[in-house]
Amino acid sequence: MQQQTKKMEEIKEEFWNLLEQNINQMTNSDINIIFGDFNAKVGKENIYKPTTGNESVRNETNNNGIKIIQFAISNGLNVRSTTFPHKDTHKGTWYSADGRTANQIDHVLISNRFSSAITDIRALRRADIGSYHNLLDINFKVKLRVRNGNKCNEKKIVNIFQNSKWKEEYATEINNRFEILENIEDEDNIDNNINGKWENIKTIIKETKQQLIEKDGNTETLKSRWFNKECKIAIGEMEKAREKCLIKGKRENEQQEYHHERKEAHKIIWNK
Repeated sequence: MQQQTKKMEEIKEEFWNLLEQNINQMTNSDINIIFGDFNAKVGKENIYKPTTGNESVRNETNNNGIKIIQFAISNGLNVRSTTFPHKDTHKGTWYSADGRTANQIDHVLISNRFSSAITDIRALRRADIGSYHNLLDINFKVKLRVRNGNKCNEKKIVNIFQNSKWKEEYATEINNRFEILENIEDEDNIDNNINGKWENIKTIIKETKQQLIEKDGNTETLKSRWFNKECKIAIGEMEKAREKCLIKGKRENEQQEYHHERKEAHKIIWNK
């Protein structure tokens, strides 16, 4: 019996070590969510409340519960499954075959940084999934931040060889630059860094093309091809309907108008 218990502990340690290895491979910007059957009973001890909250079914933490809490603390995670106030019937995740015994042994962990993204967790007792475990309904909301500091430049739609004026200018400029490059190279050194020469050639081609583009302010962009006046009007009407809906307290008529304008705006943009 002792040998069997020792073997079980070794399996558990191996599981937690493997899970920690996977967590360590994630970056700080990733949202780490771990959930499943840990067979862990988490209690309401004050020392654990910053990590587990105060809404567990159990009052005392068992051995598996201690392991999951230690794992959460050491990896910057929060146990969200014991955080939300519900009736005990909506907290129990496992029931015995006779339906008399209930336990909360399935848990949800998430990175401390994103813990507020999970807004509710509730056990669904009536969902028939062919198991003694209840299905968990997890409400998850997250706002994705837009990086304004790294705005991409609009891509130019340019074909130099379809424009006779640009074609001549491009050929002349390329020839002039290559002549300069040949004059400054060391003619005595035949093996003069072939990679360096190739980089110079690529730079000349790219810079010459970019200079021609910047000369012509009428160059067409990807945005100007599809985001036209029709799109602007549609988005404007949608924004007006939204403001009207917010000002008048989201009445049914205003809501219907807003949904209609939003649908029309999306239709126009997607067809571009």
